[in-house]
Amino acid sequence: MTRAARAVRWAAVASVGALCLLVAGVGAVAMVAEYNATWDWYFLMERAVAFATPAAMWLLAAVLVGLVGLTVVARD
Repeated sequence: MTRAARAVRWAAVASVGALCLLVAGVGAVAMVAEYNATWDWYFLMERAVAFATPAAMWLLAAVLVGLVGLTVVARD
């Protein structure tokens, strides 16, 4: 495997991992909000979703670019 393919692979893996952690974090906030069932926690959940949505879109774009790039530079 070439250096470029290895670098693109690690970038794609890192992007997927970051996206999974972001979604899991928002899910954890949502679970705690539903468990507590107070307006304060629901407001915090809304803020977490509002913060995470643009970040998730950028990470998803990075994943797609990384996967397409890996397909382009893969030799085997």
